Amino acid sequence: MRPDASVARSRPRSPVPVAGVALVLGAMLAGARQPVAARTPTPPTTAALLRTVGVGRDPVALAVDGQAGRVFVVGAAGSVTTLDATTGGVMRTIAVGRGAQAVVVDEATGRAFVTDPGRVFVLDARTGTVLRALSVGGGGPTGGLAVDAPHGEVFVATRGAAARNPVAPPQPGSVVVLDTATGRTRRTIHTDADLLAVDGVARRIILPYSCGDTPGVADMCVDTLDAVTGRRIKTADLSSQQGYEQQPSAVAVDGRAGRAFVLYGDGRGVSAVGMLATRTGVGQGTVGGAAGTLGTIAIDERVGRVAIVTVPDSYAAGSAYGLLRTAFVSVLDTRTGRDLTNTTVPTAPQAYVFVPGAVADQRRGRFYVVATLYTTAAAILPRSILDVFAASSGRLLRTLTLPTAVGQPNASVGPAMAVDGRTGRLFITSGGNNTVSVLDTAHL
Repeated sequence: MRPDASVARSRPRSPVPVAGVALVLGAMLAGARQPVAARTPTPPTTAALLRTVGVGRDPVALAVDGQAGRVFVVGAAGSVTTLDATTGGVMRTIAVGRGAQAVVVDEATGRAFVTDPGRVFVLDARTGTVLRALSVGGGGPTGGLAVDAPHGEVFVATRGAAARNPVAPPQPGSVVVLDTATGRTRRTIHTDADLLAVDGVARRIILPYSCGDTPGVADMCVDTLDAVTGRRIKTADLSSQQGYEQQPSAVAVDGRAGRAFVLYGDGRGVSAVGMLATRTGVGQGTVGGAAGTLGTIAIDERVGRVAIVTVPDSYAAGSAYGLLRTAFVSVLDTRTGRDLTNTTVPTAPQAYVFVPGAVADQRRGRFYVVATLYTTAAAILPRSILDVFAASSGRLLRTLTLPTAVGQPNASVGPAMAVDGRTGRLFITSGGNNTVSVLDTAHL
């Protein structure tokens, strides 16, 4: 079991001067290629938007099953809405627990898996009906969820819980491995985890966490486990900072390249992206440039590229996500970590940026990045910018303005995004008005 990170997580936070944060951020990005300003956005691309459909409250996650032709949208208020992947029409909405967090699909078995704070729901991908609901772990799922489709397994991270006997020690967290066909538990690996990613090629589980339980020292650790036996292969210490604790905010794996990428930072402007070899668990150093810990990671395994999209931490900025009032996009080679490009999403005076979203379109070899700008002026409505990048080169192809704003103000996560390669549809959630926008990628 990895070291207990509860001490580090509970350490009180105190702000640092904004000027100091700007210096740290500038120094961090200096080693990478300097950001290149994005092109001026075009007028709204009405041809690409097929429709905007209402879904359950607070949509936070979505996934596409191309074989079944369905899209599953998880609402944090306690719902799962099933959409037709071609038309975007609502097929069914079911109730789950409040605080629903994540969804993955296994196209081979036609199953979707949804977590809320207490259970895992197994859905029939074609009808959207619940086949079974099961409790896992002492404290329920954390939201860490991944599927290994070739081996027919779903990995669910669960939190620890207090023992029923007050004298007994608390129950540890675990990673519960489910059979994608039956939904039954295959095995349980006892280790605490909030985030996880799975490399189905190397059969490895990647678990990033804060291990800074020494006062004044903040480590960013990653456990690499054997996905079959649960044996810990290695613990990599990616960073040791004198000061605040480091916390992971996103993790993703390129199974073909055998690399994992972890976005982490201290929430005050010091952030980085760590890379490690998934088979051995050995850290490969920090790569690219990160403006903060608020953001996302998208990977295109076909061409071996990763897009890392971040905005400055609001705590560091001292105002709503606005230290630099922009979003940064880094595109890297997943095998070497080489930085191909750094781009800034265009903004405007007195404009702030919602936490952005990103997704890879492996069929077209593109990354789609969405950032929504807003101002404090009541007369100016939010607008969403969609950047289209060539995945292989990292080159910015075009910048478009969406006809409807997406995303959610004052949220710590960006809009959920997914692409259906079969129909060429792009789906983007908007927590601000509880909708999903359906776009035709042929017009992007």
